[in-house]
Amino acid sequence: MARPTLPKKIAFGLMVAAGLWLMAEAVVTRLYRAELRAWASPPPPAREGTSVLHGNPYLIYEYPPGDHFERGVTVHINSLGLRGPEVAIPKPPGVRRFLTTGDSSVFGFGVEDDEVFSTVAARVLDHGVEAVCGAIPGYSTYQTINLLRLRALATDPDLLVIGNIWSDNNFDSFVDKEVLATYRGYEESWTGRLQRLLSKSAIFRVADWKLRVRKRARAIQKVGWMMDSGEHIGLRRVEINDYARNLQTLVDMARSRGAEAMFIILPNNEDVKARGSDDPNPKAWDPYRQVMRDAARRNGAPVLDFARLFVESDYSADELFLDEMHPTPLGHRLMGEALARFLADAGWPEGGRIDGEGEGGPIPHYDDPFVKGAETGATGSPEAAAPGG
Repeated sequence: MARPTLPKKIAFGLMVAAGLWLMAEAVVTRLYRAELRAWASPPPPAREGTSVLHGNPYLIYEYPPGDHFERGVTVHINSLGLRGPEVAIPKPPGVRRFLTTGDSSVFGFGVEDDEVFSTVAARVLDHGVEAVCGAIPGYSTYQTINLLRLRALATDPDLLVIGNIWSDNNFDSFVDKEVLATYRGYEESWTGRLQRLLSKSAIFRVADWKLRVRKRARAIQKVGWMMDSGEHIGLRRVEINDYARNLQTLVDMARSRGAEAMFIILPNNEDVKARGSDDPNPKAWDPYRQVMRDAARRNGAPVLDFARLFVESDYSADELFLDEMHPTPLGHRLMGEALARFLADAGWPEGGRIDGEGEGGPIPHYDDPFVKGAETGATGSPEAAAPGG
């Protein structure tokens, strides 16, 4: 009887190893269901009443589904942890969806669900257009990227409307990427791709939870609608070059799924109060607005300037804002109608495209003068000019 050749021995050994691995995967999947669920981080159980956010190792915090009463309005959170009604998945034929990202100004802090500008835009457009609100109060680009990968991209948007700025540019007591346990590697690097490949294994996910993610989960406690800021540390929550890379990642994520991307420049009351004047003092958000405009040019993505819209309107800051940065229902109506006009003019509801030819090229390096002056307290310093969202 012929002895097995070396290739046959290797093949047999690989088959045995694969079989043992599959058996181990099955055992781990059965015995460690709680750990696997915690690693995947689904939305928390539904909760009704006052708004108490739950800690999340990938998102820092999130809304539990249900109706929440805050700042005099009712906020409905659906089963995906997003504001608004339930979203049909898979997307029905003939539906055009856009998904907005950002923090409380995009979420609609202080206004009812049907008053948020994204909902206003969808209602004006009609024609089977649906708005999905992927914005959460206080969310930075890092949190948004993770939220998209965890859940929000499952809504299959045709357009990503990117409005992240206030939380990224904010000076706070923490830096986002130092707090977050990355979800399958939120950075588009070889390590991120490797982690996403390994995450297909239940054994890897359990080990990742026990050795890495659980430590971050324990550090993030149940919080109110935003993390306790504490003392400023003189650093942005998202450093300006990380912000530039994250904006590019958001565009790439949209386009990898066949969706388009556009940007919105969010307004604040200082834009309107400075109407008609020549204010020589730069603001801490100016460099971040420039990064967003640069990202738009590089990618051929449109920019809708809501700050200019508010400045050129006939309304006062008190009529347009609840506070320094959160639009009133009137402000949201102006933004929603402007977004609807833009999309309608491009024929987007009927399948038209809004993107153009980008300049391309690498992301430039940015210097942030406000970080160097973090201790000054002068006009334009973090303390005076960097609102949080």
